[in-house]
Amino acid sequence: MRNLYSTVFLFLLCTHISYAQQTFFGQGDRVCFVGNSITTGGDFHHNILLYYVTRFPGRQVRFFNAGVPGDVTEGILNRLESDILIHRPTHAVIMIGMNDVNRNLYGPKATTSVDTLQKREAAIARYKVQLDSIVRLFLSKNIRVILQKPTIYDQTAVLKTPNHFGVNDALKQCADYVHQLADKYQLLTIDYWTILQTVNTQLQAKDPSATIISQDRVHPAAPGHLVMAYQFLKTTQMPKQVSRIHIAETFKETKRLSQNCSIQSFSVKSGVCKMHVKENALPFPILPAQQQGAALVPFAADFNQEIIEMTTLRPGKYRLRIDSVLVGVFSHVQLKAGVNLTDFQHTPQYRQALQVQAILSDLWKMESKLRTLKLVEYGLLKTFEKKDDFGAVKLHLEELIRTRYPAGDWFAGQLKTYIETKPQEHYLTEQSEVLRQRAYQAAQPKEHLFVIEPEKK
Repeated sequence: MRNLYSTVFLFLLCTHISYAQQTFFGQGDRVCFVGNSITTGGDFHHNILLYYVTRFPGRQVRFFNAGVPGDVTEGILNRLESDILIHRPTHAVIMIGMNDVNRNLYGPKATTSVDTLQKREAAIARYKVQLDSIVRLFLSKNIRVILQKPTIYDQTAVLKTPNHFGVNDALKQCADYVHQLADKYQLLTIDYWTILQTVNTQLQAKDPSATIISQDRVHPAAPGHLVMAYQFLKTTQMPKQVSRIHIAETFKETKRLSQNCSIQSFSVKSGVCKMHVKENALPFPILPAQQQGAALVPFAADFNQEIIEMTTLRPGKYRLRIDSVLVGVFSHVQLKAGVNLTDFQHTPQYRQALQVQAILSDLWKMESKLRTLKLVEYGLLKTFEKKDDFGAVKLHLEELIRTRYPAGDWFAGQLKTYIETKPQEHYLTEQSEVLRQRAYQAAQPKEHLFVIEPEKK
C-alpha cells in the first residue's frame, strides 16, 4: 500500500446545505421568461434550466417560456393575464427591446431626417413608459422581477444581410434604461448587452465576418446563448463545483476541499485505489454547437468543475477508470493539481447528463410548438371573430397561406404548425409536464466505482 500512498486519512464532506443556500431559484419556484423571439427560441434559458436540473436534481424548479416572436412591451401588457400570469409565476425574468426600437427606422447609413429621428426617440420613450408599467404590475402581484438588458444587434459584422446601422446604439439606450429601472425598484439585472458586445468585438478583431449573433444580425447563435447563460449564472452567483474529491494526508485539508459528494468505501490493495463515489450533481454537458461560446467565457472554470485530486501519489502515471470506463491516463502531477472530469465526455456522469439534455430537448420542441400557437393567436387571430371555432380558424389560415405568403415563407410555416398543433394543445401541455418530471428523474445521482491504478510499463 505504501508504495503508492503515504498514510492517507480520507474524509469527504457533502456540502449540499451550502449549495442550497446559493441556489437563486429554489424548490417549487415557477419562473416565467418573458420576451420576444429571442426568448421564444430560448436557448439561453434552456441552458439555465439544464444547469439547474443537473446541478440541483433534488430541487425542482419549473421554467415557463413566455416569449412571442416580434413582441414589444405593449404586447406583454396585452397578454399579461392570459399568457404569463396564468402560470402563477413566482419570478418574472424579462427581456424586451429588440423590436421596440423599430429597426425599420434605421438603414445602412446615418440620417439627418428630423421626422425619422423624432420617431426613433418616440419609440424609445414609449418603451421606457411601458417597461416601467410591466415591472410595476408584476411587483404589485408579489412576483419577483429579474430584468435582462437586451441582446445586441450586430451592426459591425461584414455580412450579406442588410445592416440597420444604429439599432445597436438604440438597444444600448434601452439597456441603460433597464439599469435605471433596476435601481428604481431595487431589482437584479442581467447585462447581456455588454458581454455580447465585448465578445463580438473580440471575434471581429480577428475576423470581420465573425459574429456571436446569427447571420440575421438579430438572434444570438448557439454560442451566444451559452454566453448569455454564463452571464445569468455569474450574476446570480451560482456555484461552480459539480463535486470535488480530494484525497490528502491530513484530515483538515481533505475536509476543507471535498464537496458535494460522498464516499461509500475506500481501499488501497496491491497498489490499486478503489472508492465508491456518489456525487450530488451531474456535469453540465456542452454540445458541439456551443463549443465556441464555452471558449469565449470561462464557463468550465466558473460553473463546471468536477474535480478529483490526489496529493499522495508517488511519481508516475496512473489510469483512472469509472465503472470500468477508462477516463484517461494522468501523471501524478496532473492528479495532484486536480483533473476536471467534465473535460471527458465519455464518463458515465457526462453520458447521464446528455440523457437529461435529450429529455429537455424534447420538452423544448413541444414548448416551441405551443409558443407558435401564441404567436398566431396574439397576432393574426387577435381580431378574428370566430377564434374559438377551430374549423373556421383552419379555413381562415389556409386561405392566408394561399393568398398572402409565398412558398417557403417563414410565417406560412408558423400557420401550418398552428393548424397541426392546435388540436394537440392539451396533450402537449400535459406531456410537457411529464418531460419536466422525467428530466429530474434522469438527473438523480448514481454511485460510481472509481479505480486509480499505476500505468503498466
